[in-house]
Amino acid sequence: MLQPLLLAGVIGTAALFFLAVLRAAIDPASDPSLTTLSVLWVLLPNLVALGIPPISLGTENEERTLDWLRTLPVTWSQVLLSKLLVGFAAWVLAVLTASACFVLSWLVLRGGWDWSAIGRISGSESIVELMIYGVGLLICGWIAALIVRNPVGSVMLVIPLIVGLTLLWNYTVAGLAGTHVYNGVTFVEATSEQRVVMFGSAVAYLTALGAVMSGLAQHRLAGASDHRWQVPAAAPASAWQPTVVQVAWHAKPRRFRALLWQQVRQTRFIIGAAILFASVTVIVTWVDGFLEVQGPLVALGWPAAHLMLGVATFHGDRRGMRQGFFADRGWSPNLIWLTRLIPTALASSFLMVLFPFSAGLDWYIGRPFGTVNLWQAFAFSVVVQTLLFLIGVLTGQWGRRPSLAFFGAPVVALLWMLPAFGLLAFFGGYTSLLWLAAGVLLFATRRLTPFVMEGVSSAAVWGRGLAYCLLALGAMCMCLFMHRWWTTPPEMPAWRKEMLAVVQDPVTSKVLESTVGVMPGTRNIDLNADVYSLDWFDEGNEDMKKVLLISEFPNIGSAEAAGMRFTVRLNPSINWSGSARVEAIYGNQPERFRDRALALEKELGPVKMMGESVSQSELYSLCVSTPISMKSGTRTFRSDGSYFNAGQYHPFDWRPLRRKALEVAAKWSTLSREQAPKFGALGELLENAEANEWIVIAGLRQIAYDQNLFSGMAPPQSEEDQLDREAFVRVVDQLCTKELRRESRQRCLVAEWQRFRTGEWSGWFDEEWGNEKSFLDAPLSDPLYRLGMEQKRFERLLDLAVRNTLDQLEDGLPKWDDPALTEQRLLWGDLLKDRRNGENSLGHQEVASPPRAPVFYREQELLIDELRQMADRLREPPEMIEAT
Repeated sequence: MLQPLLLAGVIGTAALFFLAVLRAAIDPASDPSLTTLSVLWVLLPNLVALGIPPISLGTENEERTLDWLRTLPVTWSQVLLSKLLVGFAAWVLAVLTASACFVLSWLVLRGGWDWSAIGRISGSESIVELMIYGVGLLICGWIAALIVRNPVGSVMLVIPLIVGLTLLWNYTVAGLAGTHVYNGVTFVEATSEQRVVMFGSAVAYLTALGAVMSGLAQHRLAGASDHRWQVPAAAPASAWQPTVVQVAWHAKPRRFRALLWQQVRQTRFIIGAAILFASVTVIVTWVDGFLEVQGPLVALGWPAAHLMLGVATFHGDRRGMRQGFFADRGWSPNLIWLTRLIPTALASSFLMVLFPFSAGLDWYIGRPFGTVNLWQAFAFSVVVQTLLFLIGVLTGQWGRRPSLAFFGAPVVALLWMLPAFGLLAFFGGYTSLLWLAAGVLLFATRRLTPFVMEGVSSAAVWGRGLAYCLLALGAMCMCLFMHRWWTTPPEMPAWRKEMLAVVQDPVTSKVLESTVGVMPGTRNIDLNADVYSLDWFDEGNEDMKKVLLISEFPNIGSAEAAGMRFTVRLNPSINWSGSARVEAIYGNQPERFRDRALALEKELGPVKMMGESVSQSELYSLCVSTPISMKSGTRTFRSDGSYFNAGQYHPFDWRPLRRKALEVAAKWSTLSREQAPKFGALGELLENAEANEWIVIAGLRQIAYDQNLFSGMAPPQSEEDQLDREAFVRVVDQLCTKELRRESRQRCLVAEWQRFRTGEWSGWFDEEWGNEKSFLDAPLSDPLYRLGMEQKRFERLLDLAVRNTLDQLEDGLPKWDDPALTEQRLLWGDLLKDRRNGENSLGHQEVASPPRAPVFYREQELLIDELRQMADRLREPPEMIEAT
């Protein structure tokens, strides 16, 4: 009886571990961690343990062989003992198979064994506890199978039994061993006394469960018949009367209505259990929020509910060969397929709608599959649940024993989804192909329905089913590669020849001696900058306009905003390692204030290396994140919207530090702008010249706001305000000209592209050896670029992006909302984003933002022109400024 389940479990276990290792060999970025391997190690033997009792007893219930078994010269205890011994041996074999696959996979992926990592195998449990849990699951399964005759019903009863037993175990250990219920010690980490208590409690619990199982078995297996244990309980045979349900008011019911009623009747318990589970999960979420058990509960319970609904679609007809009734009468397979699918599909759709309320959609945002907002995350969750349901339906049509499908469906789902989602994670942004796969699987369920009606259970059914699963994967692969090929731009040989002919000035020793270097730890900030035209938000977008302005000027009012045409948004990602945080000196520590002032003075003097005394993150903090206004009483606001108590933490004026920091940032920007073309260093141009120029722009705009330069009001006349105005003029004068800005961008972009074109794609893309091709932070060591098609695609996309950028620099930069600029930002984002992590490149962002990518637009020039006009006004005599 258990042979099919055990065979499927062993094959499925080996196949899943093999696919995990194979995927890691193809794509090291998806190398399974200890957690992933341990989940497979825990899940598969427990799945076998969950199926052993219902299969061994449920098969005899379905075939009515228990009554015949009572006629043999064996006692009820011998029957129970035989089933227990075979079931326990099957579970042990499943554990040994999973353990061997785990060890082999770990050795292949890691090259060695680490007992310290293996000792605590599943987050909070040890191997000893998991073994005890497996035995408890087996016994709970036997208890449920002895109470409920239906195999599906017994599986549904096992879930509350094992959950209740687990909670009771936690509270017992917490009380006896003196540990917390949710954060208790494991068996490995416990003291010797705690281990004795935990082991003794486990023995007591298992003994009590065994006694309950023995009592139930005696009542169930002894006697003339087990009709009393039928659920729902049937009346005595002498009083039996057929149930008459009216399904039509006149004459005979229509076939569709009768078949639909029949399907609802034979699946009502599973549908009700699934809806009850979903409703309870939602209620618990609303009452107590997302608990520690919420994630595992949803991650395991929700897929299980969809799979069980899918398997139940044809399970009722296949029990006792009932499907022969339809084949004998020549009814249409389409009618049978439709009426069987509607009830469970509606229940599955109800679960899909409830899913965001029970689990949230944060799990799916920012994943490597390309979900970047809530709607995309919801669509992704819907298609995943649809696939689970369809895989359950398809698996329910296979095999000779219908009940086995409930335990085979999770294995089939894992075997299908591991390569499918590996493909989507490898390329990214193709989740819509899952709908194509869902269509193929839905078509497969229709094609297999005639075989189900005829009672066929050979390779003609499960072979076709496996073929359709492979067809779904193949259709996804074919469409994906066709789209990649179709969207690859055409080659531009003439343009390439022209760009390669551009001669760059050679770097001589004299040039090296005259340049100023950059300290490696200076650029510890990744800055995303955006400029928005406020004219675009004038009509009907006042709230958005206010939000944008507050991001730059926390205390700005509607009247003061009238004179502003643009606003700046800087979103930094700062790495504080190796540099002192400027916020640390907000306290009353004058010595640190003097140290920062001296460091800035040193940077303003003649130096051979930029960043010897301060870092770029400190410049950002001093220029942009310093207290910029005292107009809110005791609360002093920073430009990022945060504030602190000025009376307690602001004993001195920060403006002298801000003035020096702005001069340092302007100096670094101009120096880098002048030196970058000599070396063709595009990365240095973007990370130093462009980034510091954005910092200078944001800092100068704050001074302009403090000095009322955006409005017609007279500027303040204190001594510090006068020094701010003088520093404003000096810093503006240090900014480079338009010609130098355009020339530096052009020459650096061409030089970086030439270095890329003259390099060679290396044969292997291992992180240890690196890749000879490079362009900015593009992840060219990614295994994706082992494919020649992807290498060609990247080269042509890069040619297109570089050509478009050079054309924009030559013909005039576009505006921030120009559709051509939007396409250009998407193109650069596609080239530079890293599907593995977002630490050293654009991450999972779909668009590229300056200055982390060569994206330039007109508003940056307009902002600088505006600052120059303000500086010219400040050069005028005070009486003329007031008149203006």
